Amino acid sequence: MQSSVFGEDSRSFPDRRVAARYEFRADIEIEWYARKLWGRVKDISRTGMFIEIPALDERIGRFTANLALNEPLQMECVVRRVVPGCGVGVTIRFAEEEAEARYEALLVALSLGCRPTAAGVSPPAEPEPRKPLVASAR
Repeated sequence: MQSSVFGEDSRSFPDRRVAARYEFRADIEIEWYARKLWGRVKDISRTGMFIEIPALDERIGRFTANLALNEPLQMECVVRRVVPGCGVGVTIRFAEEEAEARYEALLVALSLGCRPTAAGVSPPAEPEPRKPLVASAR
């Protein structure tokens, strides 16, 4: 048996993931044509996620989804792998830069080991600066 950087056997398959994966549990609403389905995200990465959904129509190849964060995060998903009776692996992309920035914030929180309860939520609006109180001389 030959030794390689991928393991003991040179015929071993390397891990094809190019992005770090983080365990993350959240509900996700899948919109496919006029149908709405609910699934549960198992893990996420910069490029995609695995969605647990046991009964998924095999014809679904592309769909819109809303990740259930404090403020729903909309994304476009393309099915890359189907695990019958378990779920699907998808790649994701965002139509808006703000949504992509929120997703990046979620990944940063997970990479730092933070609780992601508020990560990925739009930041609050900047409060107006307060004017200093001036004492008047009478």
